[in-house]
Amino acid sequence: MNYLIITFSLLLFHLSCCGQEVLLIDGIETDYHNVPRKSRTLLTIQNSRFVSDAGSGYILEAGDDSYVVSRCNNLDGAKIIGNKFIWTGYDQYPKSTLHGLMVGYNINYTIKHNYFDRLRYTSVFKAGIEDEMAWTSGAHSYNIHKDTKALTIKGIDGVRIYNNTFYSSGYSPLYHISLEENTGGEPDHPATNIIIKNNIFYQKDNFPAIRLRQSSCLEGLQCDYNVYYCENTFNNEPTFSIGGKSYNWNEWRELGFDTHSVVINPMFKDTENFVPSERLDYGVDLGEEHNTGLSTTATWEVGKYPATTVQGENWQVGAVLYKTNTAVNDVESISRYVEVVPNPNDGIFHLNIEQPLLHQNHQVNIVSMEGKILFEKFIPKGNMTTLFTLPSLQPGYYLVKSRTSGFAKKFLKQ
Repeated sequence: MNYLIITFSLLLFHLSCCGQEVLLIDGIETDYHNVPRKSRTLLTIQNSRFVSDAGSGYILEAGDDSYVVSRCNNLDGAKIIGNKFIWTGYDQYPKSTLHGLMVGYNINYTIKHNYFDRLRYTSVFKAGIEDEMAWTSGAHSYNIHKDTKALTIKGIDGVRIYNNTFYSSGYSPLYHISLEENTGGEPDHPATNIIIKNNIFYQKDNFPAIRLRQSSCLEGLQCDYNVYYCENTFNNEPTFSIGGKSYNWNEWRELGFDTHSVVINPMFKDTENFVPSERLDYGVDLGEEHNTGLSTTATWEVGKYPATTVQGENWQVGAVLYKTNTAVNDVESISRYVEVVPNPNDGIFHLNIEQPLLHQNHQVNIVSMEGKILFEKFIPKGNMTTLFTLPSLQPGYYLVKSRTSGFAKKFLKQ
């Protein structure tokens, strides 16, 4: 067993054992880094800062932009965590093709707790023509994307995009996420079986929140439990693009996507840390592997990992999580502040909400006793009484439930 430690304002730990390289890069501060990948390597890059003013090329190469047989799959399972990527060339190079994080021709990366600031392309996932690749673990999760132009997934299968915050103030946007074919081979290979869940998509201007460059990328796509908000569209609804055709919010949902997602303003406290003004419990449980997000106190300092928080019973969306409050998540405790009037009723009733639940928005579902969601309604904070008109409900018992605070109240439709 041999090892080498090199220090020059960074720690790089490189160990070779039983033919498997183990490479830990911790605390570097640089404008560019190219990870060796000629042999099978278990890679971790953490607690680092990458600042570039380049007009093209890459900031961090932890994978390849084109197929190289000797390097393909050598970084599978890499971890790129707790880093900050900053591009300062956005004014000088408005048409730049700079790639922030290149992770092509590898799979199962854990890319989380990173901050991407004004990059042209944040992460680029790529494969497919010469060597088809499918993710079975890992994810691009709990990352902040501030004024970036696109996260690109090209010709690869099964990439998971979980609990990220995408924010655009109007700086030369393209789309938050782009799914594409990897072209030039026989046959071309699309990005398939992509999963996009629990993200926040906030934008000033009306550009596609998600673009499928070719309709072939629809295969296996799962997109749901997200929060969207566009400042300059009707009802602040997002738009989408498939094969060059634009789809509005309703058309997109009719295709089966984002049926549990909502259009609400996350009301970030500021546009640096992206802490929502309140908990956004609109997510779905994605399992223990993906349950740890950024804390509301997270900062990025070289050599120090940003603070994190674990999801609770009600999963929040976005990269930044509030700590779980047991009292708030106690259904019986909080439901005493809610009343269905009258109860029983003929499907027409008022939902009365009292303090302390009036300080937050509520996404309310009418749910059958079998757990099927039959109706959804958004109730803005401060609304003490909301009318529900549902005469078509079949006679029986139902629950009115808030995905925001977790209250649940049973009522009888006569």
